[in-house]
Amino acid sequence: MLILTSMLLLCAKTDEKKKGFDVKAFEKSLRSIPAGTLTYADSSWVSLGKIKGRTVNVSPFYLCDHVVTNKEYRAFLGEIRFSDPQLYTKMYPDTLVWFHHEHAFGEAMTNMYFWHPGYDSYPVVGVSHEQAECYCKWLTDEYTKDPNRKFKNAKVCLPDVYQWEWAAHGGHNTDPFPWPGTYVRNDKGLMMANFMGMPDCAFKRVNDTGKLEFAYSDWPEGPHSDYGKSLMPYAAISYWPNDYGLYNMAGNVSEYVSEIGITKGGNWNDPGYYIQIWIPEHYENAQSTSDRVGFRIALEEGK
Repeated sequence: MLILTSMLLLCAKTDEKKKGFDVKAFEKSLRSIPAGTLTYADSSWVSLGKIKGRTVNVSPFYLCDHVVTNKEYRAFLGEIRFSDPQLYTKMYPDTLVWFHHEHAFGEAMTNMYFWHPGYDSYPVVGVSHEQAECYCKWLTDEYTKDPNRKFKNAKVCLPDVYQWEWAAHGGHNTDPFPWPGTYVRNDKGLMMANFMGMPDCAFKRVNDTGKLEFAYSDWPEGPHSDYGKSLMPYAAISYWPNDYGLYNMAGNVSEYVSEIGITKGGNWNDPGYYIQIWIPEHYENAQSTSDRVGFRIALEEGK
């Protein structure tokens, strides 16, 4: 019985290794982001067509063209499952994030989203900032083990907020989205990102201030009517990449940056306002999890 158990564990471990880290695929997914000067908005509004803020110099770096997928994160878990069972348990995603009042398929998503092969290419969610940083450390260690790697002094990390914004612009540094122009549809009328569409009746103008506010009471079908595009993320590589070759820098899932407490890019449950590049969204702490937040890795070359 002991011999049989040992053989099963060995087979399971070998199977996990087959699905492990792929150096060539990793390098192929990286996009070169050039150096430049970013006007960082500091969460202030746009005035007279110019963003108020300070200028920040960004050094060249590499950014993955997609957020980390379920399949990629499972490879991480497979590598640590037997070598460090406690860490494996600590790094496991919180699949219960799908259980909330806005989601009609919580049980099905809890059971299927992270493990089902149909969701292999979808963004991993339910991971905290702390787990994302641990993944980056593991990825650095795995990558530097390969003697044939392209980048000899590499560090894998979460991009900081300046790197993220600079990369999201794709060279169009005055536009609010990762594509040229100020609209969320292209010239064919197609949406440019996965976010929650909002009809005109979802807003009302406040008489005293003239500002627009959400008006859910005037929106009888609710926020997840036919106006909503999705009840979940799409595949990590979907829609169109920006001019640096990066997918879904707006919408789909919000993305962690190295600074704890904020995410960037907006997500599938956000109105279009929140998928603007300069807008931050906030979460409680480094252990917080959500079905709307994932992460993308950066690579920096040391000297």
